Amino acid sequence: MRLRLQLNDLLRAAGAGGAGAIWGLGLARLLAEVGFCSLLYVSPLAVAGVSVACAAIALALWLFSRPRAPTPTLPLTLPLPYVTGIVPSPLAGCVLLVGGAVLVLLLAWEDRARWLPPAVLGLVTFALYLRTLLPSVGVADTFEFQVVVPLLRVAHPTGYPLYVLLGKLFTLLPLGNVAWRVNLASAVFATAAVLVLYAIILRLTGRWLPALLAALALAFSFTFWSQAIVAEVYALHNLLVAIILWLLLGRPEARRWQATFFLVGLSLTNHLTTALLLPAVALALLWDRPRLRLKDWLVAGGLLLLGLSVYLFIPLRWPALNQGSGMSPRDFFVYISGGQFHGALRLDGWRDPVRWGIVGRLLREPFGWIGLGLAPVGVVRLAVRHRRTLALTGVTFLAFVLYSLDYYVPDISVFLLPAHLILALWIGAGIAYLIDLFSTIAQVRCLSLFIASLFIVHCFSRIWLNLPLVDQSHNRGGYAWGQYVLSLPLALDSAVLADPGKFAPLYYLQQIERVRPDLDLILLGSEELYQAELAARLGMGQTVYLARYLPHLEGLHLRSLGPLVEARNLAFAKNQVSDGAGVRFGETIRLLDVEASADPLGRALYHLTLYWQAEARVDGDFVVYLRLVDAEGQVRWESEGTRPVGGLYPTNAWPVGAVVSDYHEVSFPPHLPPGEYELEVGLFPPFSDVGLGWCPEPRPEPVEGPVEEVDGGATVWLALETLEVPPPLGPLPPLPHARRYCFAGGAWLTGYNLAEEVAAGAPCVADLSWRGVETGEQVRLAWVAADGREVGAAPASDPLTAGMLRSRHAITAPQIPGDYTLRVGLVGETVRCGWLAPPAGDCPLATVKVTPAQEGRANLADVVLLLDAQVGRDDAQPGETVPVALQWRALRAMDEDYTVFVHLVGPDGRLHGQVDAWPVQGSYPTSRWTPGEQVTDLYEVRLAPDAPPGHYRVEVGWYLVATMRRLPIVNVEGQPIGDSFVVGEFDVGD
Repeated sequence: MRLRLQLNDLLRAAGAGGAGAIWGLGLARLLAEVGFCSLLYVSPLAVAGVSVACAAIALALWLFSRPRAPTPTLPLTLPLPYVTGIVPSPLAGCVLLVGGAVLVLLLAWEDRARWLPPAVLGLVTFALYLRTLLPSVGVADTFEFQVVVPLLRVAHPTGYPLYVLLGKLFTLLPLGNVAWRVNLASAVFATAAVLVLYAIILRLTGRWLPALLAALALAFSFTFWSQAIVAEVYALHNLLVAIILWLLLGRPEARRWQATFFLVGLSLTNHLTTALLLPAVALALLWDRPRLRLKDWLVAGGLLLLGLSVYLFIPLRWPALNQGSGMSPRDFFVYISGGQFHGALRLDGWRDPVRWGIVGRLLREPFGWIGLGLAPVGVVRLAVRHRRTLALTGVTFLAFVLYSLDYYVPDISVFLLPAHLILALWIGAGIAYLIDLFSTIAQVRCLSLFIASLFIVHCFSRIWLNLPLVDQSHNRGGYAWGQYVLSLPLALDSAVLADPGKFAPLYYLQQIERVRPDLDLILLGSEELYQAELAARLGMGQTVYLARYLPHLEGLHLRSLGPLVEARNLAFAKNQVSDGAGVRFGETIRLLDVEASADPLGRALYHLTLYWQAEARVDGDFVVYLRLVDAEGQVRWESEGTRPVGGLYPTNAWPVGAVVSDYHEVSFPPHLPPGEYELEVGLFPPFSDVGLGWCPEPRPEPVEGPVEEVDGGATVWLALETLEVPPPLGPLPPLPHARRYCFAGGAWLTGYNLAEEVAAGAPCVADLSWRGVETGEQVRLAWVAADGREVGAAPASDPLTAGMLRSRHAITAPQIPGDYTLRVGLVGETVRCGWLAPPAGDCPLATVKVTPAQEGRANLADVVLLLDAQVGRDDAQPGETVPVALQWRALRAMDEDYTVFVHLVGPDGRLHGQVDAWPVQGSYPTSRWTPGEQVTDLYEVRLAPDAPPGHYRVEVGWYLVATMRRLPIVNVEGQPIGDSFVVGEFDVGD
């Protein structure tokens, strides 16, 4: 027996030491890849030293622990997937290393400090929320709350008075700016909700580990995390839902029912979907039949009314915000019931298979298939041991799911968050059930440990997968843009008509920081309202600036004032321009003067204003292109091209003789090396590479540097200014795909971005990120076929410069379709393609699928492919809907959320119906798409009631709301040929 005990102790000691050694290997790899330590990257001896040291520490901890068991050190093996390269991300390695160490601490102290697991849970959750918190002004509802809360105003219906009042307390903190403080409230509420969920699962299962894992899975699920770092009501809503569930699942005591009634009333003043908890409350009352005294019921009813009384904030505050005008009882009821949103609620939505697909995806995303597999196990456990809990949580889950099926809004995912909370509860119960089951069967204890480890890794994976997606810490929004705009010499008491993205920072700066309170900042709901507002204010003689795209400005005179566009009925007075004769482009357009200045706020951009004049009527519609040329005459950057004056003033609308000021923001791409560059301008027809030639006036003079000639000997590009491109002010955002390749010269390749699908023979662009680059190193890219043959290489690129962080390289895809590997190296240097890998000449960068050149209907800027499109009818009548079915395939990872437009263009060339929305009814933003993913996207486009008869075409495309720039449609050579694509036609009868 003693020999057996000694042998068991030796095996346990070996297990503890082995777990420590694995953790040490993970630490060595992380130090090598994150700390860019070449010694730990290439030397097995150095790695072994770190591993042995960690094994010794783990063994010492085991020797001094009581009782001695292998389980306290078992989590140290969690970094094994990172060590073996199954999960190669350094962020994943960091999460697994820290998570394993923390779990060891919790297991070692579980009997002596029961407060430790929830304390660790709260600290980790809150710390990561702080790390990813939006630091400044947001958009949409977030921006509104950042203004409403500090000033104790009334938010949009339903008013959300509880959130406003609680958020006001956070604005009193002496930390950060006001917008950050309001965002902080969500982080606190979300952390508290996670802790309440932990308490519920702990009460149900009696085990802290399942409660911890399930709570972590919810805390770092994408939607929940995204709402915890911005000013929104949903973190508080889920906290109140969790507390109400905690009360409902407790003992049916009078005080619990009274607290429940109070919190239900209080929660309704934050979000009306609290009403979806009422079936669970009613079921609990029927189940428990609590024998409360009449006094207790009266107290409960009084507390319900007390909670609802927070709504009185709205009518009490209303007169002060509306020139003394009060709110009638009817208006009050319509306001708090969200009457304007009732049209989005369709009681037959549950019959729509598209809605089931959307809601099913949104239920699967937070926890993955593993989580969804554990939830039914938890349901079985609750059905056996806690039927009341299952009934109450099941009713709540179904209520929120059915509501989400019937409520047609783009952000439906946030309304499903209480259902996510219920799923997490069931998952925690399922984990506990499996632990109980396997721990009683000695033969499958190893299996139970494996399953537990698998789900621990799965929970932790939510952190490293979602952190890059939700991280808002570098998002300053339009705050600096707003500061710059409001520093411009805007006319006193003028009006600014803005889109939501531009309105937010301007209004925040005006209302919270009291900058330019004289301005009228206007945000409206449609182009028609903007047109009417513009006409009315111009009619009153008020100066009006546009901070949004607005069509049909014919007859107005426009000019740029910075990024704003001033509109007038009458011609502008002559601008103060230089006395020089200027430069003539073509026969009729002159460039009179140029103003270029560095950004006064220190951003890496220049502000450029061009002063144009039409000497005679301009027949063509010309687009302004800018480019930067280095000292050797190489073009290093070229703009996408925009129509003058923010895209609002086409050249064929310019009055003869008028001076048109035309503003452009020149932002430097991250792959541009620091140094001096010539800024050049050219005028081109849309989607053409044949520009207008220019010549100086009154007589031609020699032009320095390289020139490009067109017919007649004139040059196309005109040098304007010499600009100094500074080094990056801070770290650049990481590229979508991480790599850690160490070159012999000391440089590191750290990541790349590349289309994972490209047409045969088409050009493609690879962005690479670097560290430790020395001047003169040259990148080599080559295609390698499946049989190992090199089938093409990129042309020689410009050498890298010292300290360069990004580089961009063009390469042509192979001519024969198939799967190819793009390999990367530095000329004349060896490289190690992975941790402890042997030296090689180059490394695999990515596997790219080369498709037939004509695959799909349209290629949008090598970002997404329109695979197929169907227009659901051949004829329609005014007022009817036209169904349009689109099928997309993502070609690369996307950082931005693009908007899809579907336009019905009539025989008169005007729009008579349109839908602009994020894909899949607004529920699937493009930043969530993965390369190669196919997305079915259905639209119902209503034809205008006054649509004229004739032949119509259906046009589709993508654009970014922030810039209003459309993604170009490119041909097989990669050249833009348009910015929309006709997917079908139909007829409208008389």
